[in-house]
Amino acid sequence: MTIIGITHSSIVVQYSLNIDLHTRILMKKYIFLSIGVVVVASMMLSPVLQILQTSYAHQKALYNIGGKDYLFVIGSLNEPAQVDDKTGVDFRAMYPDPSNPTDSRANGTQPVTGLENSLKVEISAGNKNMTSDLEPAFGELGSYESEPFYPTIPTTYNYRIFGDINGTNFDVTFSCSPGGEAGSVSDNSTVQISQGVERKAIAGGFGCPEDRIGFPEPYISQYELAQELNKTV
Repeated sequence: MTIIGITHSSIVVQYSLNIDLHTRILMKKYIFLSIGVVVVASMMLSPVLQILQTSYAHQKALYNIGGKDYLFVIGSLNEPAQVDDKTGVDFRAMYPDPSNPTDSRANGTQPVTGLENSLKVEISAGNKNMTSDLEPAFGELGSYESEPFYPTIPTTYNYRIFGDINGTNFDVTFSCSPGGEAGSVSDNSTVQISQGVERKAIAGGFGCPEDRIGFPEPYISQYELAQELNKTV
């Protein structure tokens, strides 16, 4: 007959092992829970940060066109844009909330759809210009984008939106500001733009494409490189 002896010390050791295992399980649960909280918080904050960044980098303008109010938000895609970056015109149109007509995020705003059939945009810089359709942005009612382009020099870019809105001719140019939002001026006075078009308010601004910072050597843009190559021909 085999006798198994259980001593006090073995009970204590086994008890300690059980406590240690339980502690490690709790620690793992705590770590996974903490990671989950961080991930969820990041997902919740991401749209908010995106909205804040978007509102900072775009210009808002309230118009009365043919007797109806429209709120436009305009800027560049992928701001802040730099030389040789891919960008484009970002144009959003909505019927404003009557209680807060200059707030593009107010609950009462409604998207204006179908403008791809009646509006175009002319992009100009210096004496150069290009004309593009305004195509609906994927999955965003009331948002329109131009054909993409690549700024070749840091200068003032102008976005001329023209065509027909509400049976009324619309032709307005929006220009970037070197200081972006900081260089913009708000104006709540009513300004007659053309027959049937009044601007009731304008606020914010969008930045102009900037030079890239090269390191450790100075950055040479594609335009500068082409100029140097032409000198050698």
